[in-house]
Amino acid sequence: MRPQKHRLLQHQLMRHLFPPIILLLFLLPSCSDSEPPFDTSTDEFLLKDGYAIQVIAAEPLLNSPVAMTFDEKGRIWAVELPGYMRDIEGSDEEKADGKIVILTDENEDGVMDQRQVFKKGLVAPRTLLHAYGGLLYSNGTKLWWAKLQDTKVVKQELVDSLYVVGGNIEHQPNGLLYHLDNWIYSARSNARYRLEDGKWRREVTSFRGQWGLSVDIDGRLYSNNNSVAIVTDRTMPNQLLQNPYQKLRFGINQDIAPNKNLYGYQATSVNRGYQKGVLDETGKIKRLTSACSPLVYTGDLLGEDCFQHTFVCAPEANVVKRYVLEERDGIKTAVPAYDSSEFLVSTDETFRPINLYNAPDGSMYVLDLRKGVIQHRAYMTSYLRENILEKGLDSINGLGRIYRITSTENQVQKARNLSELSESELVELLASPLAYERNFAQQQLIFRQATSAQKTIEKIALATENPYGQLHALWVLEGLNAFEKDLWTQLVASPQEPIIHETLIRFSAFGEEDEAAQLAYFEKVAALDHPYINWQLAIRLGQMGVPDAREVLLQLAEANRNDVVMCEAIISGITGKESEFLEQLEPLDTPDSLSHFLQTVIQHQQSDKPQVSPLPTKTYKDDRTAGFALYSTHCSSCHGLDGIGKSNLAPPLMDSEYVGGSKDRLIALVLNGMQGPVTVNGKVYHIATPMPGIKDNPALTDKDIADLLIFLRNSFSLSDTDVREADIAKWREKLKDRTQLFTEEELAGY
Repeated sequence: MRPQKHRLLQHQLMRHLFPPIILLLFLLPSCSDSEPPFDTSTDEFLLKDGYAIQVIAAEPLLNSPVAMTFDEKGRIWAVELPGYMRDIEGSDEEKADGKIVILTDENEDGVMDQRQVFKKGLVAPRTLLHAYGGLLYSNGTKLWWAKLQDTKVVKQELVDSLYVVGGNIEHQPNGLLYHLDNWIYSARSNARYRLEDGKWRREVTSFRGQWGLSVDIDGRLYSNNNSVAIVTDRTMPNQLLQNPYQKLRFGINQDIAPNKNLYGYQATSVNRGYQKGVLDETGKIKRLTSACSPLVYTGDLLGEDCFQHTFVCAPEANVVKRYVLEERDGIKTAVPAYDSSEFLVSTDETFRPINLYNAPDGSMYVLDLRKGVIQHRAYMTSYLRENILEKGLDSINGLGRIYRITSTENQVQKARNLSELSESELVELLASPLAYERNFAQQQLIFRQATSAQKTIEKIALATENPYGQLHALWVLEGLNAFEKDLWTQLVASPQEPIIHETLIRFSAFGEEDEAAQLAYFEKVAALDHPYINWQLAIRLGQMGVPDAREVLLQLAEANRNDVVMCEAIISGITGKESEFLEQLEPLDTPDSLSHFLQTVIQHQQSDKPQVSPLPTKTYKDDRTAGFALYSTHCSSCHGLDGIGKSNLAPPLMDSEYVGGSKDRLIALVLNGMQGPVTVNGKVYHIATPMPGIKDNPALTDKDIADLLIFLRNSFSLSDTDVREADIAKWREKLKDRTQLFTEEELAGY
């Protein structure tokens, strides 16, 4: 029997060995209604001094949670995904056993004590968001919106039939986020959504991140991927995306956290730990390999020194990492808050933080998948598989936790009930010091179409002592289609923060008859020389029709010929006028970025090669996920899902020299088949049934076979050599006339 090194394994075995009724006796309290129905111990955590962590939900209230959202009453709505790696083989992942559950704190002690199943029978759900008086959630490939009365569905609409178009579940859209600009964005997606006049709009945006999405108080989006801790956009979403022939490289998805070192507690089970430099001499991972869910913290219960710091989940190392977000002249960078340690570290390898949230009470919430295996089967290497089995991690499943983190100096206050606020109270909330409350008020006022409150909203927009109240008020007016020229005129007449100037420049498109009068304001704010202002000016000036605007833009361009973000902003604004603008630039003796960028865009135009990816129109499978499915269908009945073979039927693939050795030999073997004895790892297997070739199977394309072999080499060997469709085509041609199966002796020459 494999060693059982985790105390949670005993709990997991009890779940399997005891009937449900008996199990409840172990899990549920019997002494007092005030006690939570789960273990509230946090002894496993090493948390930085000055902070406190509390369990507010756990099993049996939760099972494999992957995302959550708060409703207006402060209840938690969580997505459960028990089908993700339910065993080491990744079995039945398309089984419709996903759920959305509602967790409630009935006795108001700050800990969840009631569970209600809102929706069940979901296929691989991964995200949800309260928005527009309803709930957005994913189910299979689709994105749905359910209009609600409290927890009852009164209307359901399909928002996007292709929210998920393919790829492994680790690389599918998630992290729905209502943004300052009144659009809803997702990580790992190039689609954004907005409800207008009772209809859902869907349009292209930039593709961002892998798992999780966040936004700072200026409206800049933050995402990341496995090995990159924090990436951000320099401008508000879609502002640089207006020229379809420009490929953006500098204004979006910028890595601002070059230090990716990790400092966990225990030796780490990680996919390619065998590669040099991945683990240190004690077996601990050295750098991020599964960074997810960056959170720009905008609450108040962690203390002022954490405001707008960015926290990043590192579930492979059982860590939450903290970065200090710094800004100089509008350019943000992130540096680790600690030199050789982390903000939150667990001594238990099943702590899997995968999502972080700004909570309604001003604290930070951590969602813990609490699972032994987090690497999807299609990507799991033989090295990781053996490591997981040795530790018994494959048996730890069906758990889940949510934690609240605050500073020790700040007592948790019950979040206010936002469900029954009047329009006037919502308008007041736009000026709240909590970004969560400002965001909620903005969304609710637009959802209610609160045009009767326009004048009071305008008062907050004019209150320069609270620029972020102003900012949200301006975007409420935009969402109500009620931003008027008179308000703009009042605002530009007084000093404003750069973020307000940026918004006023963007909102200035009232018509060409007003453009000449606007130029004086543009020239005045250009003198402030702030990147937010300059980039937005470049976009707006390029859109204007009056000749004087072009002169101002040329002056801005000449002063910033090698500012790469400025170049992208200029080209975004002058869409369709690139050649004319290039001719108007002063000739230089040395190459400059702006001229180069313009020439590249013109070439793309002339060859009609748009650089902005369109919205997807069909589904697909990534190579390893497709390979896993093909292996399960065509190979596992003989070789086993685990690749260890079956006696007298098929030899093992795990660590076989045929799988991890010569790529050409593997392709030839699979295409043409093999008969007779075969030697694997020094052992001779006498297999009575020959292995048939698949080159004549009309159901398998060259790409299918390449995908299958990519999966085999990744999953059952330490080789990461790629197999391409062209490789299969080459060998198919070589073997097209061969009818005899290979023998081991013949394959030795390949």
